[in-house]
Amino acid sequence: MAWSPVVPGVAQQVWTDILRPIARDLRRNAPALTQQAVDRMQAEMGALFPDAQAVEESRGSILSHVVQLAETMENASDPRRFVLPEPGLSLIRSRVRRRVPLSEIMRLYRMAQERVWQWMFAGITTAARNATELADALELATGWLFAYTDGAMIRAERAYEIEQEGWMRSAAAAQAAAIADILAERERDVARASTRLRYEVNRHHAALVVWVETVPDCGDPQGLLSEAFAGLARRLGAESTFTHHLSALILAGWASTRDPFGPETVEELGRVENLPPGVRVAFGEPGHGLSGFRRGHIDAEHARRVAVLVGARAEPVTRYRDVAVAALCTVDPAQARAFVTRVLGPLAAPEENTFRLAMTLAVYLEENRSRRRAADRLTVHPNTVSYRVQQAESILGRGVDTGLLDLQVALAILPSLSGLTALPVADL
Repeated sequence: MAWSPVVPGVAQQVWTDILRPIARDLRRNAPALTQQAVDRMQAEMGALFPDAQAVEESRGSILSHVVQLAETMENASDPRRFVLPEPGLSLIRSRVRRRVPLSEIMRLYRMAQERVWQWMFAGITTAARNATELADALELATGWLFAYTDGAMIRAERAYEIEQEGWMRSAAAAQAAAIADILAERERDVARASTRLRYEVNRHHAALVVWVETVPDCGDPQGLLSEAFAGLARRLGAESTFTHHLSALILAGWASTRDPFGPETVEELGRVENLPPGVRVAFGEPGHGLSGFRRGHIDAEHARRVAVLVGARAEPVTRYRDVAVAALCTVDPAQARAFVTRVLGPLAAPEENTFRLAMTLAVYLEENRSRRRAADRLTVHPNTVSYRVQQAESILGRGVDTGLLDLQVALAILPSLSGLTALPVADL
């Protein structure tokens, strides 16, 4: 007898007279007990049984465990040493794919244990001939059942973690392939794309990229990025979301709704200020369907590229619409750098005072040379705008009446100049 508590003579007698017959009865009654357990689980945890397949998987798993427990007790084997039955592993694999939390699977084990114990307790109290025999039998049966259930739950937890890790890797790889096909326009079928992504594509999308430059103090950048994206999606009023980690420090996300995003909602997103420390966001223009999914992400990636070039001067949130010219003109970094230097000359100097003059000039020109509107955007006095514009013209060595297009483009690129200058020669 491998189960040490059965070795003493009294325990062996209790096992022979009471527990071994009960184990045989348990094996014979396993189907009925399993059905009772499943019925209760369905009544109390209906969400875990969305279809007949889920019910049958649970029934097969519980039955295999009950039979294994009965055989362990009948043979007086060590209930801590066994291999998880295949139906139990099958249930775990299925529940991982259905995204059922591990805690819910553990609850299934506890509920099944409770039903089996109730049945065993009734059988023991009927079979015991006196109080001493009853106490010994209950002690042995309790140890057997709890040792087996504890071992089963430990094995199930390990199997769940292994299966989940493998499934997440394969799911992430499949999603990455689907995203790549959509971005490259190899995938043109909306229904198939939705199936591959497990996300409804035939909707209105707002694409975002959320990132951090370094690992945060909490040590969990992916959790931080997911939390930040969830908050932004709520601001957008998203009805569904989809995320994909581009790297450990970069998260791509899509928020979708049935109806188009209102312009005021998108404008509000551009003014978000309460992001977690170190988190930065770029987002593209909202769009519909496959083209909106694709174009929005490409725009967001270009906005992120510009934000990275701008560096510390960039706002926490960068909207593609606001940096579209810079995004277009910095695809060739060497050309962009040479163009800005040629057009702006000394006004392209990196000093903060000179940069402020250049940015004031940029806003002034964007507002069609209106001092008042430029002052409102910059939150300064109109006279300050006039003074800065005059200073900028002085540094340029000319007025802004000639070469206006080149000047505006160069000013749009200017915030990125430090990043362009810092790029390695290979990137230029």
